[in-house]
Amino acid sequence: GRLVVTNELNIDTPKTKSFVSALNSMALTNDTVLVVVDELTENVFYASRNLPTVLVLEAHQIDPYTLLRCNKVVFTQKAIELVQEQYS
Repeated sequence: GRLVVTNELNIDTPKTKSFVSALNSMALTNDTVLVVVDELTENVFYASRNLPTVLVLEAHQIDPYTLLRCNKVVFTQKAIELVQEQYS
């Protein structure tokens, strides 16, 4: 499917290679990917910023257009909970 939910997104170093490795583990390498996190850490920001097909947003920043524009959407569990609180 288009939606992937993960417990958390652990990026230990601010390296693009670390982020690509995390995407590879979820089989998300050849798609436009939206990653929705509860809090954008410095490591995630720096590791993802050089990837043109990846957009990382905090849960309060998502919008319908962005959700539809991306082929795959990855949510952390905490981000899903924040979105549920925001829209319920």
